[in-house]
Amino acid sequence: MKVDRRLTIVEPWPVLYIESESTLVVSDLHLGIEEQYEREGVHLPGSFLDEIIQSVKEPAKKVSAERIVILGDVKHEFGKPQELEWYGVKKLIKELSSIARLEVVRGNHDNYILNILSEFHIPLHLNMRVGDYFLAHGHVFYSEEETGKKVIIGHEHPTVSVRDDLGIRHRFKAFLKCRIGKRDVVVLPSASRITLGTDINAVNSLDLLSPFLKGRELGDSIPYLIEPGVQVRRFPKISLL
Repeated sequence: MKVDRRLTIVEPWPVLYIESESTLVVSDLHLGIEEQYEREGVHLPGSFLDEIIQSVKEPAKKVSAERIVILGDVKHEFGKPQELEWYGVKKLIKELSSIARLEVVRGNHDNYILNILSEFHIPLHLNMRVGDYFLAHGHVFYSEEETGKKVIIGHEHPTVSVRDDLGIRHRFKAFLKCRIGKRDVVVLPSASRITLGTDINAVNSLDLLSPFLKGRELGDSIPYLIEPGVQVRRFPKISLL
């Protein structure tokens, strides 16, 4: 599904493909988050590691991507990775590197990740430019002069809430296409099924996380709702939901 002329959502996966650069972009994998839930007394049935890896590998193979960029928050723990998290990051790197060139943009959760990436000779960027697009995790603000007119970020984990006929609220992950100032900004959903995020159509924009979005008028933004592995649907602009 086209987001703009050169940018495609590889359905039905939470990834973008920059066609002119043969580059697949994914964000916010948060590997190891299950351990945090366990410490808080919430038991999840099994690991989501293999599911997350497949949600990147399958679309990468589908479009024959030459490069994969992870747009931050590869891991979840702010501190030094625990054993399970370390294992997950290494397995991810090995599997993705086997099908395409892998690069990582640093997110706010990615402390200590350089130790792992350097072992596999994977580049770590604060931000990067891929063709016409400026890529950053989204937790640090960059001016229009720094980014240019096309920006791709993660960090916010956008979701959209929709009520059914019985008044029950359902939440869906979403890509979000925004016009902010002179920039076209596309926000990726989290690639992890258990990190839902922010209901863009239900919160005050002052409560948003990313400085790119916080306090901005997002009513004209277009959400692309995704049920990973199932379907993607373009919805009306946020002000109409």
